[in-house]
Amino acid sequence: MGEIKGKVKTIIMDKSSAPSDDITLGPQLSYDASNSQVAVDAINAEFGTTLTVGAFLGFNNIGQVGDYIEGEVGG
Repeated sequence: MGEIKGKVKTIIMDKSSAPSDDITLGPQLSYDASNSQVAVDAINAEFGTTLTVGAFLGFNNIGQVGDYIEGEVGG
């Protein structure tokens, strides 16, 4: 896993209310519209991106978020 994807995964797992080895954002990690802002803010602070909660919730798993962030920062 690339460095950016690894950092994204760490942030998402850390900010989840129910961390798990499962990589899906929804039921397993308990991300929804009410609690995603913390993870989005942490990702944006780490990488200088402008990821929105709406975009974050459009992804199914951590890998998709990592791919998006890599594309944004050129990693």
